[in-house]
Amino acid sequence: MFERYFSSPFALARHRSAPLPREREAFLAHLETFGTGRANIRTSASYLLHIVQGLGLREFNDVTPEQIEQAASRWGQRQEIHGHRPGRWSARYFGWVARRFLRFHGRLKTALVHQRFSRYLNDFVQAQATERDLADATIRGRRYRIAAFLRWYGTRRKKFRQISIADVDRYIQGGDSPKSWSVVTRATESAYLRVFFRHAESRGWCRAGIADAILSPSIRRNPFEPQGPDWKDVLRLLRSIRGSKPADIRAKALLLLFARYGLRSSEAARLMFEDIDWVNRRFTVRRAKRGGFQQFPLEDDVGRAIRRYIDKARPRCLCPNVFVTLNGPYRPLLTLHSTISAIVRIRMQKLGIRSKHFGPQSLRHACATHLLHKGSSFTDIADFLGHRDTQSVNVYARLNTKMLREVAVIDLIGAL
Repeated sequence: MFERYFSSPFALARHRSAPLPREREAFLAHLETFGTGRANIRTSASYLLHIVQGLGLREFNDVTPEQIEQAASRWGQRQEIHGHRPGRWSARYFGWVARRFLRFHGRLKTALVHQRFSRYLNDFVQAQATERDLADATIRGRRYRIAAFLRWYGTRRKKFRQISIADVDRYIQGGDSPKSWSVVTRATESAYLRVFFRHAESRGWCRAGIADAILSPSIRRNPFEPQGPDWKDVLRLLRSIRGSKPADIRAKALLLLFARYGLRSSEAARLMFEDIDWVNRRFTVRRAKRGGFQQFPLEDDVGRAIRRYIDKARPRCLCPNVFVTLNGPYRPLLTLHSTISAIVRIRMQKLGIRSKHFGPQSLRHACATHLLHKGSSFTDIADFLGHRDTQSVNVYARLNTKMLREVAVIDLIGAL
């Protein structure tokens, strides 16, 4: 690995003789695999020499973030003593490379944060996965929210079974913060806490009735206001993407998946090469909520757009995901939801498209609304979008009074 990036005998000897040569080569190979440029790999290799020496890593030991910061500071001071003037970001880059290197080898030791009432939190999280079969992202969100509440309640220095609705109400109002939360934040926290306390009551951890007593603040919303753009605007959006730049080619493929199949951003990002059956012209979607797989016929224009992206725009890298970043280090768009949202949002706003929301979810709304206008039943739409019942599709009925009368038997509170 060192021979690929250094030709000077002196440089090669220096890199080979420094501590942990195999570990450093493995990390550089990892960077190369994900498309990191040659200049960046050379720079990282040079920094690794200072990192292993600054941390005293004769053998591979666990290192804490604090030790990294101290080593970066000492390195910067030594540079100045020897007449070198490190750039403004040199010490920060030292720490960044060190953390990535140690994390890659599993040697970055993070401080353990004590979580009050951890046994209750762990039991709740386990139940969400095994009993409710929720998506990983949903479980992580619930864990984060409930952990924050339990840490706050832990400062009250009371036992968990002593908790009351007054404690919950105080937290929902903003806890000990001088500024109260917004209505939307309070409603979100109320929903998470209601789920948690239903679980707590079923386990006998606290007094009964707390979950039912948690009331969400009213969020006023026009029930007749569409949540996505008109279908004619969706077609205008798709026709507008005609460029030959890699970003435009990738955007065309993604927008077709969002608009034609109503995919969520994470479902499009999770699409793998093995999921596309070019011979039988179909593809498989890994559903984000409640798991499972669903197959769709691959429409001609969608297939052409994806094939053009793979042949003309997608970087040659080892990522199994179809959609990846256009610049190295190459990685799946799965970890970059803000990028996926921007791909849709910027193009919608540039065309002046009117919509309550922007981004992939707005095209999902438009897709379902289009199916509803064409006469598809709620059950068919639910199946098409990957839901298990029609309750999650009720938001698409918020269109006009005539349509609302036709579906009046369905509760219109559910949403995606």
